[in-house]
Amino acid sequence: MVSRPLVNRTSFKDCSVSASSSNDDSDEEKRLSEKFAVHRRLVPLVSQNEDVIFLNAASAPPSNLIVHEAITRYSAEALYEPYPYTKWRKTREEARLLIARCINAETPETIAFTRDTTEGLGGFIRAMPFQPGDNVVVVDSEHPNQVYGWLALRAAGLHVRQVPTIPDFEKTGQITAIDAETLRPYVDKHTRAVGISSVSFDSGQLNDVAGICAAFRPRGIHVLADVSQHVGIARLDVQALGVSAAAFTLHKGLNCPTGIGALYISPAAFAQLGDPVPPIVNMAGVRNIREDLVVDGGRKVEWFPDARRFEHQNMSLVGVAAAEAFTRFYLEVLGPEDVEAHLYYLTELLKSECERLGVGVLGPRERSRCAPHICVLDLEPGRWGVHLRGTSGVRFTVNRLGIRVSFGFFNSIDDVKRFIRVLESGVAKGLRVQ
Repeated sequence: MVSRPLVNRTSFKDCSVSASSSNDDSDEEKRLSEKFAVHRRLVPLVSQNEDVIFLNAASAPPSNLIVHEAITRYSAEALYEPYPYTKWRKTREEARLLIARCINAETPETIAFTRDTTEGLGGFIRAMPFQPGDNVVVVDSEHPNQVYGWLALRAAGLHVRQVPTIPDFEKTGQITAIDAETLRPYVDKHTRAVGISSVSFDSGQLNDVAGICAAFRPRGIHVLADVSQHVGIARLDVQALGVSAAAFTLHKGLNCPTGIGALYISPAAFAQLGDPVPPIVNMAGVRNIREDLVVDGGRKVEWFPDARRFEHQNMSLVGVAAAEAFTRFYLEVLGPEDVEAHLYYLTELLKSECERLGVGVLGPRERSRCAPHICVLDLEPGRWGVHLRGTSGVRFTVNRLGIRVSFGFFNSIDDVKRFIRVLESGVAKGLRVQ
């Protein structure tokens, strides 16, 4: 089954649309609900367990039968085939092609498989040339794995400029998406890179990465994007964004086991890096390695002329098998457009119901500045956390802002309704809403 193209639609809350448009929206929402109700059956934790309301996909979604089958097949090949590596390497290249399609990379060779987002970020960070006194710019709410990667280079003379956004939130209670104007006062002639997440992991805003790239890439400033909360959740086009590089794990939107991620480096950025030496050298990155694996120290090392020079030979091949299976399923069955629309529908429904209850929802209101899958509720984590974790069986994340709930393809309107009933019961018990 191949998903139909997404029908253009407005928010279901927009009462200014015509009756015909409203009917079209209702039909589209019904189609999406029915479609994903079928695919929900692939996730036994939620489809076979009425005691669980799983709203924590942004941390790690429950596994599914697509991935389970791929891992089972991999295990059987390991058990019964004398040399399965030839098949596994073919699967690796098929997965590379699918990941490239998923983010609209120029070629599969712009993709290197990594252990996780951190390894991908670190590979690019360590490969980027700079001089003592140069600087990089990040926001103060950026994911720690990116920030610490840059901070580790301070001893070599790199200055890390953290743009203060948290004080503005504490003063105004408003969370805004990061754009070029947010960063511009901190960028100067010594800036070598901007590090930014396309979707913020804690607040869920959709940052204007394309605008940041348009402003700073022509000045030779790299833009390193963490797209872990974007891949497999919403449509992503790295060429349209214009990033130098993007790193991401495959265990979130692409539902793989932990231990497998990817690094994309654009051809233009790779050329700008010069001839980067990977921070950890592995023979998988060497193009002219001898078949007998004897290293001739007098022979020039020829690296792969693309992201593959950052790859390791003994990557998680079982993770790659899972990635090949689920990414294909995501692209050809679920459909990126439909996943994105389905998730937006769920978050908009939740926001509408929270507004009715007087529960604040943090973050931008415009769809163009919101992630499809994340809502942060302005609820006191202590008492509300106890209530939600109690008999209701809600799975969520507590962070610095409040209660973060996040949806996956397997979630349903009924999940939202059940969660709202849990919130209603908390309000009835006297728990305070912000």
